Amino acid sequence: MSRLRWRDRVYASPWLRRGFALASCAVARARLLRGRRFAALQRLVHAWKHLGDEGFGARRVAWVRRLVDEATRAPDGTLRPVAENALGAEFVRSAGARALRAKFAAFPPDDRVRLRYPRPDPDPERQGDVLVLKSPDDATGERGVLLVMYHEAIEAFAACFDLPALAARWQLVLETSTWGTREWRLLPYLGRDLDALVMAPREEDFAFLAAWGTNLVPVRVGSADWVDPAVFAEKPADAPFEQDVIMVASWDPLKRHATLLDALARARARGRRLSTLLVGVPAVWTREEIERQVAARGLSDQVTVAERLPHAEVARRTARSRCAVLLSKQEGSSRVLGEALWCGTPVVVTAGQVGIDRAHVNAETGAFASDDGLADALVAVVDGHARFSPRRYAERALGYANATRTVNEALRAMAARRGLPWTRDVVAKKNAPNLRYAEAGRGRAFEADYRALAAALRPVDAG
Repeated sequence: MSRLRWRDRVYASPWLRRGFALASCAVARARLLRGRRFAALQRLVHAWKHLGDEGFGARRVAWVRRLVDEATRAPDGTLRPVAENALGAEFVRSAGARALRAKFAAFPPDDRVRLRYPRPDPDPERQGDVLVLKSPDDATGERGVLLVMYHEAIEAFAACFDLPALAARWQLVLETSTWGTREWRLLPYLGRDLDALVMAPREEDFAFLAAWGTNLVPVRVGSADWVDPAVFAEKPADAPFEQDVIMVASWDPLKRHATLLDALARARARGRRLSTLLVGVPAVWTREEIERQVAARGLSDQVTVAERLPHAEVARRTARSRCAVLLSKQEGSSRVLGEALWCGTPVVVTAGQVGIDRAHVNAETGAFASDDGLADALVAVVDGHARFSPRRYAERALGYANATRTVNEALRAMAARRGLPWTRDVVAKKNAPNLRYAEAGRGRAFEADYRALAAALRPVDAG
């Protein structure tokens, strides 16, 4: 049984949820007996994230909070400095953190400090997963700003960089890439002297961090907000539509291609043939597996499969679709959602989707749909696409310009609370498709900062 199917079974069964909680606690207790508090919390926080407060249980929630507080707070209840965060110290010593340091230490210096995977790529604008958004000023005490993109890099950054050494000069912006802020990767960042802004677009995730009362400050921004509207533009009025439905998603069961194909088959059985384009990249599945699933449902004459399309071509094809779909049940703030709305393409999103800012799916932009109602929702949105105004909504609520202002104001407020100066704003970045400065060539102004950051890299054998 695949991990996805097993997870769905656990969610559906009270007995399996209880068993998952009990097993997680048993593993955690065994780790605690060996003095591995961070490793125990990895397991406990993972279970808490998936089961929620009610499913995990009030006593277990209190246990997790007590373990975290004991490792990160002083007797008076205040956070200790990040250098005294016992969870961070254990993580840095762990085999996983050592492996991450060894991996990035093998990269060329410019790539290592940016957590950037080397490629034979001539694109000078390609950044890694660490981006300088503002330089520090040691003369005035004004802090610089570093952005760390996606959960894998949030973990790697805490493993590779000396967070206490950075705390006095930098504010951090953590761009999460999965749903839920009950997240063990955030634990090493706890410390009263470290400013850390955490993107939490989902209302529940924002509320959790806001109520926690730590240095992790939430902001209602996510990956969907950093789309470049100059690339993801509406189609010309005289350009034809090329397909009814588009799905942009890696070939992964998490994305639920089968759910879309089943809905297309149901619509076809009722006499409605929806032309569809599936755009993706290899992941758990290959393109051949996706094509096999299409053929098994008799849909090969109406479903086209495309792989590794250039970024601009994805934008063009999205704009020439009457409807875009997002069917994952649990996923971080989806860039695909923002891209579709900027293209003027209405969306159909899985009902109950966990991860996105659900306010972005509304009467202007599209609809939520249950699996049973997906076929009807697709037909309704495709036929009524002209009544939606996604681009107009995106101009008000999305885009890297709006997101930059929101993040900038949150960082400014953090500096003010510390009584620190703020004389310069952050520069804009965008996800196009990955991390870049919004203004071409802007990164050259920060070369000295990247060189200085190298001094905060931990040695491979740190700890």
